[in-house]
Amino acid sequence: REAFQLREIWHKTLELHATNDEEREKLEKEAKLNFLPATDRIVLNVGGQTFETTVAVLTKDRWSVLAALCKTKPPFDPLKDTDVRTFFIDRDWWIFNHILQFLRTDTLPRDPALLLELYNEANFYRLASLCEAIRSLPGLDEA
Repeated sequence: REAFQLREIWHKTLELHATNDEEREKLEKEAKLNFLPATDRIVLNVGGQTFETTVAVLTKDRWSVLAALCKTKPPFDPLKDTDVRTFFIDRDWWIFNHILQFLRTDTLPRDPALLLELYNEANFYRLASLCEAIRSLPGLDEA
């Protein structure tokens, strides 16, 4: 009897996972449709330094703050009087340079102190992929 109940719970759990996967996939597809074309240029003024990139780079992590700036209706208004979508972000431009490098190439710096700063900024921008990449580095706890 107990084995039967456990089997029933297991099957119900599998069904719920399948339903959740389908709903997540549907939600992600709908969210993706709200982005500008991948080749559109985006200009970010981060701490006074100008960075120019594309929607494809900034939407690599779809649920991030940077991806939200690329939506057809972004949560913040772009700067006026520009022909390209431009945003000002009052953060450290030096660290942002490394964030953009990661989004473009999936590479990380090796300096543990820099990685800690990068991790904190990644949390600010809600870049789950970058946070995970830093957390998964071997030997980081020893630094």
